Amino acid sequence: MRLRAFEAKDLPELLRLDARCFPPLISYSRAELQYFVRHPRSTTTIAESAGQVAGFCVVDWKLESGRKIGHFITIDVAPELRRNGLGRRLMETGEAKLAAMGCVAITLEVAANNPGAQAFYERLGYHRTGWIPGYYADGTNGLVMRKALDPAD
Repeated sequence: MRLRAFEAKDLPELLRLDARCFPPLISYSRAELQYFVRHPRSTTTIAESAGQVAGFCVVDWKLESGRKIGHFITIDVAPELRRNGLGRRLMETGEAKLAAMGCVAITLEVAANNPGAQAFYERLGYHRTGWIPGYYADGTNGLVMRKALDPAD
């Protein structure tokens, strides 16, 4: 498995993978995903195996009270490749990139009805900080999780 930076030619394959990973109304449209992967503050990491995209993550950051806070926009792993450490590797790579940019913490949103993903994030050191009613387009609530990178955060 090789990790590499996003290239414009990857977009169609990322869209196909995102549609396999998430149900309609939660998976991204072409315009949404294109916006996220091309945004100047975002970084996309591709996991590639035998020339195929096996997974990817998109991270960005924002200023909050004058400090950089990282954000996982999405992490996608092909269903048949899950539970083999690829998701953890993508998360650790995204976290390292955000730490290198000076982020003091990282946030993410996860579906409130997805306990498996919540447990995965908790094992990586994320804790629940709140929820967003109707966060997803299908009406599913979003759970907000956060991980401190700076011990003072």
